[in-house]
Amino acid sequence: MGIISAELRFGEAHSLKDKRAHIRRVRDRLTGQHGASFAEIGYQDLWQRSAVVVAFAASDLAVLERRMAAALRFLDSQEWELVSVYEEVVEIDE
Repeated sequence: MGIISAELRFGEAHSLKDKRAHIRRVRDRLTGQHGASFAEIGYQDLWQRSAVVVAFAASDLAVLERRMAAALRFLDSQEWELVSVYEEVVEIDE
């Protein structure tokens, strides 16, 4: 299982409504195209910041690493600022 925790800054957002539109776009892209689970976990009441967590499950480490790398490229290539990132791969024993 892979986990990405990130803080995003939405400099162009002028309201919570603007921020939520960005968050929906992030969520839809990561869950739809990258097969991830997504949650906003912090700064819900601030209109220019968000803390999110993205989780991936895969039976193959190479596949997991590719999916996580693709998600990070997406997060880092949009109009918002990727302020911080923490990645972790967790091995679950059988």
